Amino acid sequence: MKKLKFIFSGLFLLLAFQSQAQVHLIPAAGVTIAKPNDDAFNAKAGYKFGASVRIGDKWFIQPGLFYTKYSSEVDLNDLQATQSTSNISFDQTGWEVPVMVGYQFINSDMFKFRAYAGPQVGFGYKTDGNNFADVFDTQSTQWAVKAGLGVDVLFFTLDADYGWGLTDNFKLDQAFSNSSFQNRSFNITLGVRI
Repeated sequence: MKKLKFIFSGLFLLLAFQSQAQVHLIPAAGVTIAKPNDDAFNAKAGYKFGASVRIGDKWFIQPGLFYTKYSSEVDLNDLQATQSTSNISFDQTGWEVPVMVGYQFINSDMFKFRAYAGPQVGFGYKTDGNNFADVFDTQSTQWAVKAGLGVDVLFFTLDADYGWGLTDNFKLDQAFSNSSFQNRSFNITLGVRI
């Protein structure tokens, strides 16, 4: 709860300092397809929903807060080179705070086209599904960088971005000490610019 208060306080201060700039609230929801960067994992569709605040005109900053569910499947035979267990499906859910900086190449009232990139921190992650949490202990805080493209048509927004995890999804024990499980995600969101 303290993290959420800190995030909202930061967003409020940012809005206060940018009072002269264009400011738009953008509630959005979409699909995310993600998996750790290991061939033993297969991506499945998940979801995300939340809101961001776009501050600025041609150049902009866009912090947000999203609840995200990543779904994946892992073949433990591939991962451990054993025959003890086969495929396990699992979900990771948590809160994510992206802070994107972008540029609008087309910036008319009817249509906008933009590119953006920036860091993202995720926190409060939990893993569920088929006793997966018994095999891997999920990292509760994860860092990533994202880059993407977006369009606005009238007041609707459509964004597509790709994220590269910088920290492991899981706390690794000795059995997996040579493995690396940073998430890779492709996200598509549809929103409304208010």
